[in-house]
Amino acid sequence: MGSNRREFLQVLGAGAASIGLATAVPAAAAQADNAAKPGATRRKMVVRADDIGLSKVCNIGTFEAIEHGVVTAAAVMLCDPGTEDALERLKAYPWLSIDWHMHMWGSPVADHKLVPSLLEKDKSGPFADRFRMDLATAQDVVFEEAVTEMRAQLIRCEKILGRVPDTGSAGNDRSPWNRAVHQVTEEFNIAYNFSGSAPTPDNYLKHIKDAQAAGEEWSKYYSATPNQGNKASEKWASRKIFSPAGTSAYIDLLTDSISSVEKNYDAVKFYTEDRAGILKYPSDWIFTQAWHPGYVDYYVYRLGERVNRARAQQFVVGRTQDVAALTSERLKNWIKENHIELVNFRDALYGMSEYQNHLKAVGSDLCMI
Repeated sequence: MGSNRREFLQVLGAGAASIGLATAVPAAAAQADNAAKPGATRRKMVVRADDIGLSKVCNIGTFEAIEHGVVTAAAVMLCDPGTEDALERLKAYPWLSIDWHMHMWGSPVADHKLVPSLLEKDKSGPFADRFRMDLATAQDVVFEEAVTEMRAQLIRCEKILGRVPDTGSAGNDRSPWNRAVHQVTEEFNIAYNFSGSAPTPDNYLKHIKDAQAAGEEWSKYYSATPNQGNKASEKWASRKIFSPAGTSAYIDLLTDSISSVEKNYDAVKFYTEDRAGILKYPSDWIFTQAWHPGYVDYYVYRLGERVNRARAQQFVVGRTQDVAALTSERLKNWIKENHIELVNFRDALYGMSEYQNHLKAVGSDLCMI
């Protein structure tokens, strides 16, 4: 592992303050031994499917991964062409937790006349009815319009699904949009800032730097500045929810070459090769990682994510590969061999066992209770 991760583990050993955990960290080797002992604490893992609702075709692949794979949390975009289809489908999967995935690639749910500052400024272009691409950072977004739109999204979600998302974004005070995110998330009692994260791994930073030096187009939109990791809020620190990789899990997608993606990208290897060191962290932590399972139509291919085309095209072929990975026996066998307990975010946050109870009810050999 790189120096960042070694330093991070040293900090954890001193008290785990850097991710907001309340207890000190035992030696990793001892934890690994204990995980195999009967009655020992099992590692728990949330597998999140992102970008649900991007399009109806994309949803077909997503729900293939949900129905036949190991997805435990559904991150839904509430303003896209496939949103209503996704929410209708999700009613059949109450054992999944729901996340509000706030890319805002689609169009406002509220009457467009009520939210003009959120729309593209080019009224004659093909995306005139879509959200502006600088929504999260623009200072001329009207706060009240942002609040109106977010409430409209959540109200529609509740009307169709029967509830609002369990988890979402925290927002911040750096822009009107983000201030609105914070207000509405609080208003609807949506959990946020509940997960700690690891520092950016050295190999990921090197990959970006090497690509920037070689002039690869995709690398213009990625930062090679190290992130030292984040901590969970004090409210949720005792839950020990942790993201060991984040976007570095997609390192094999970061290329201008589709051939390279087809040859090298395989989400299963993230787990079977223990690329983020999940099996080396304490066994009482809850690990979370997001993927992007889905099938591809023209909207997904060209029209959905339209910011930085070189970046957007990385998440095209990879979506179909994620469907295969999350339904594969290789991944399921790794979960069973390492006694991983699959959980959703409600389980992780509130000490429930919804996902395991579902596995038990259907007679799945992935059930650990």
